[in-house]
Amino acid sequence: MKFLVFQHVPHEHPGMLGDAAKTWGVDLTVIELWKPYIMPVADEFDALVIMGGPMGVYEGKEQYSSKDDELAFIKENLGKMSVIGFCLGGQLLAHALGSRVYPNLTDGKRQKEVGYHTVELTAEGAADPLFKGFSSPIKVLQWHGDAFDLPKDATLLAFSSACPNQAFRWGTNVYGMLFHNEFTPEMINMQLSIDKEWIHKDYEIDERALRDEARANAPLMREQCNRLFGNFCETAARH
Repeated sequence: MKFLVFQHVPHEHPGMLGDAAKTWGVDLTVIELWKPYIMPVADEFDALVIMGGPMGVYEGKEQYSSKDDELAFIKENLGKMSVIGFCLGGQLLAHALGSRVYPNLTDGKRQKEVGYHTVELTAEGAADPLFKGFSSPIKVLQWHGDAFDLPKDATLLAFSSACPNQAFRWGTNVYGMLFHNEFTPEMINMQLSIDKEWIHKDYEIDERALRDEARANAPLMREQCNRLFGNFCETAARH
């Protein structure tokens, strides 16, 4: 199978998904959207994977120059190809499906999830093919300050106390998630450096402890990433 990947910034690349793709015999074609690009022909691919990024779906072209092209591609191909989006990718899918995406605020302060947290599967999530082999709660990596409303006709698959909409399915083969499981420890080190100012505004985190957690959690994250990607491959193969 051949999967198309939308990558928004150099440091949020497929990571562990790249290894999972090799395991499952999938060729990844990565479109680096911060460089000059040409949108490919969707018919050449079995699925679309949308990575994360620091921009907001509600921001303009100066901050998010590829947004309109991505949205046009997504809307044109919803229901025609399998899609999975992580963090910004999940937010972009929610937006394409008509939902509101917004800064997650409480009393005017940004409510962020940064680091390793757990999400709970709904009954529908526990029964969904994407989460086959997972037990709730699931440890995931969070790195966001935005949230989205559940799209119309979508099924809620996972939630947390901080953000009620953590994962959804639309139709039978479109999945959006607020969290990550593809980050390597090296990617987390890079994120901590690049996002330092953003992280510590209205939020506190022990960076050294998170680096230690990243190394300790790497085997679990790799196993979960491989399982989730394999489940998604089975969905793509059915469609």
